[in-house]
Amino acid sequence: MRLKIKYLVLIAFAGFLFACETDHNNGNQKINLLSNLINDTSVRYAKRFAIAENNYCKVVYLFGNVNINDTSATYIILKDTSYKLKSANNTFVLNSSAKKIASLSSVYTSMLHLLNELPHIYAIDNIDYYTNKTIQRKFDNKQLVELVKSPNIDVEKTIQLNPDIIFTFGMGNPDKEINKKLLLAGIPIAVAVDHLEETPLARAEWIKFFAAFVNKKQKADSIFTSVEKNYFALRKLADSSANKPSVFTEIKLGEIWYVPGGKSFASTFIKDANANYIWKDNDKTGSLHLGFEEVYTKAKDADFWLNMALVTSKKELLAQEPRYSEFKAFKKGNLYNNIKNVNEKGYSDYWETGIIFPDRVLSDLILIFHPELKSRIKNELYYYKKLD
Repeated sequence: MRLKIKYLVLIAFAGFLFACETDHNNGNQKINLLSNLINDTSVRYAKRFAIAENNYCKVVYLFGNVNINDTSATYIILKDTSYKLKSANNTFVLNSSAKKIASLSSVYTSMLHLLNELPHIYAIDNIDYYTNKTIQRKFDNKQLVELVKSPNIDVEKTIQLNPDIIFTFGMGNPDKEINKKLLLAGIPIAVAVDHLEETPLARAEWIKFFAAFVNKKQKADSIFTSVEKNYFALRKLADSSANKPSVFTEIKLGEIWYVPGGKSFASTFIKDANANYIWKDNDKTGSLHLGFEEVYTKAKDADFWLNMALVTSKKELLAQEPRYSEFKAFKKGNLYNNIKNVNEKGYSDYWETGIIFPDRVLSDLILIFHPELKSRIKNELYYYKKLD
């Protein structure tokens, strides 16, 4: 059992709070809707959510606080509309599977699309971030409402839409990240923190989180199982190479160079591709905030350089910072950016689907770091291209 003490206590409290009378059988039977919940043990990699279920409902637990052991929100999805519960104390009740969804992230929208839930998506964040042609057409046909064109959500438009659930993202402080007006309107809000997971497979497994709200467990399990199988096969293939190049990532933004910590999912990607991330010994899961000299000292002799924001050429890179030419990876031409497929605004589908398909990202990295293995990989690069 993976149920944590923190939310075992919550279940006991909720069972007391939400035991209710219903017209079940003879109309006088009192049912504890949260009794005998069975944990979904198929969630093995993700640490930021859990799912449990019984005959009456499905319960999704979100660990969205900075402290991963704390339950920040609980979602009770009823299986029978005759049961009546009220939301309270960061516990949100959905009377049935969500049929009217506001998905405020292109990643979450893509996951729901893969689950064949596009007809139930009524609102998105900013259409500029989307490369998915189907989503773009639906927006152009005025079948989607855009709720977050600026940094803040359009509260009035959201309340008017009145979705069954809002999926958005946060940084681990739900008390500050949820708009109070929307809560007062009674709209359930799920602040997903998939980006706080430490491994690619953990992030990809979040498709099961969204599937729980739309009753698509089997579909989500099938998609993830395929990704998992491919990922492990590719990781084994990468390990067969005797070559282990050194790698660094990102570019300087202003005066700060934000690089992934040694325990981040980006670091895990590089390790699983049988390469040496130069900050692999760091113990941070988030970004390190470094100056140019700090990065240059450690990365000047690295073999490969990845992920340069929206940069499309070496010339453009040097226009931003002439000193980039001093790195060995620049001199050798080993610069690869995840911009192979971008929309007219320059946004890459890497950020839209790469999280869902880490096996594709790993395949790209193996092709980049270990070209001698190309004959054993059937596809070309999915997301990356070499900068000329």
